[in-house]
Amino acid sequence: MSVDKLQEAEEHVAQMREEAAREERAAREADLRQEPVAGTAGKPHRPITAPLAQVRVMTNMRTGALEDLHELAVSIRETGLLHPPLVRATDDAEQPYELLAGQRRFAAMRLVDEAEDAPREWRFTLIDDISRREALTMQFAENFHQSKPEPVQFARAARLIMAEDPSLTAAEVSRIVGAPPAWTRKALRLLELPEAIVERVEQGDLSFTAADLVRRGIARGKVTPDRAEELVEAHADGGLSGTELKFGVGYVPPAPESYAETSDRLDVARHAAEAPPRERVERDEPAEPAPAPAPRAAEPARPGDAELDGFVLGAFLFHAATPRSRKLLRITSEADAHAYARSLHPRERLPALRSFAREALDA
Repeated sequence: MSVDKLQEAEEHVAQMREEAAREERAAREADLRQEPVAGTAGKPHRPITAPLAQVRVMTNMRTGALEDLHELAVSIRETGLLHPPLVRATDDAEQPYELLAGQRRFAAMRLVDEAEDAPREWRFTLIDDISRREALTMQFAENFHQSKPEPVQFARAARLIMAEDPSLTAAEVSRIVGAPPAWTRKALRLLELPEAIVERVEQGDLSFTAADLVRRGIARGKVTPDRAEELVEAHADGGLSGTELKFGVGYVPPAPESYAETSDRLDVARHAAEAPPRERVERDEPAEPAPAPAPRAAEPARPGDAELDGFVLGAFLFHAATPRSRKLLRITSEADAHAYARSLHPRERLPALRSFAREALDA
């Protein structure tokens, strides 16, 4: 490539990147110009002062201990309360305010009160006409942007908000709290799983991705909820690998991109090998001298475990797998079966064989 052509190519790539950046900026600006889902941002704010005893704390969507409270309390003592917590009015005479946002600040303010002789009158920002749904949403948004919650905690909070206002969709809840819509929908689907599996996700024994595979397996009827619970328990206890869990809940890897081409080539080669030798046409032609015996070839190397697993899996898929499995994998010949088996990663072959065998036994 000449210097001029190289320079033209670099300029073209730079133009493409600049155009992509412009399109992204335009999309972000259009997103920000959308009308808000609710009118929460326009509610009037006004400063008030009150002792902490007059502010009640609603059940917080964040679980776990609040970190670095001592350092925050020291900062408040030294520099003051820079950002007063948000509250709303209640009908309770003893506790006329409810905390909306600022749980960590509120907890640090308590530490300051405990360290001093008398409780302070603290500054708060009161927001008028805030509904319970708006209160939950504000708290959810604050928690989400401070530290991303784990998926089940996120899903429970989103479900709680949607229960307060059934007209809200998952996409609208995502927009209100600033979360990716696809992530919100995927997290909400986790709650469709049996509670025992949901608890395993919360405890960190089952990954978000694996849980979604289990959910899809149950939804498609490839595994029963009870069987899925057994597999997840075995996986959490270390008796089942992640790959074995995937195949146990009916996971079928996609066929390789060159599947059809490879299958056709294997079919042609197999038919050519099975065809009888062509008879000699000219019978009067003198026979060719017998070829000299070829030198004895070295013994072929024994196949490894991965090759054996692939061969057994291919043979099983063609001879014993259920029609449903063969249809899903587009297996119409023995060559197809062996090509598919070889397309799997060596670590996936044995778990796949067990999964297809279990399905055949159940059938």
